[in-house]
Amino acid sequence: MTGDSETYQGIFYCGACSVSTAGKPMVMAYCHCHSCRKWHSAPVNAWCLWSADNVSLSGPTVQSDKNNESHRVSCGKCGYALVNIKPGKDIVAVNAMSLVESGLSFEPTFHIFYGERVFDMADGLPKWKTTPTSFGGDGVTVLEPDKTGWFSLNTRADG
Repeated sequence: MTGDSETYQGIFYCGACSVSTAGKPMVMAYCHCHSCRKWHSAPVNAWCLWSADNVSLSGPTVQSDKNNESHRVSCGKCGYALVNIKPGKDIVAVNAMSLVESGLSFEPTFHIFYGERVFDMADGLPKWKTTPTSFGGDGVTVLEPDKTGWFSLNTRADG
């Protein structure tokens, strides 16, 4: 890790694994993709992105390389979702909730894969159908919903 003065540390669910980050996150956002929902067993994932050099994990881990886009790392003891390594991009997405007890103020700036969502969030943030062009996506946005909450997958109009 670099010698940046701002650090965050998190101990995960069972305590066998921990994460340390150096510096401010590059970006903070929400992900609504099917893969994140399944991995976290939640309707949305809050994440922070750091350069890989600024993230350090300790403890027993298991890494999934299901695809070339994401190598998801879980605790080898309890299976808790730790981080998502992005191969070839030199970046790591750390689950924001893992770091809040160390003083991280989660301030998301947008939503990604909002076209795959199962839960509307009326929060005024940009909502990318996939991802912004700066992330290699199509740059298409989805309109802000009228309210926050669940909806029927059969009635969602924007895909």
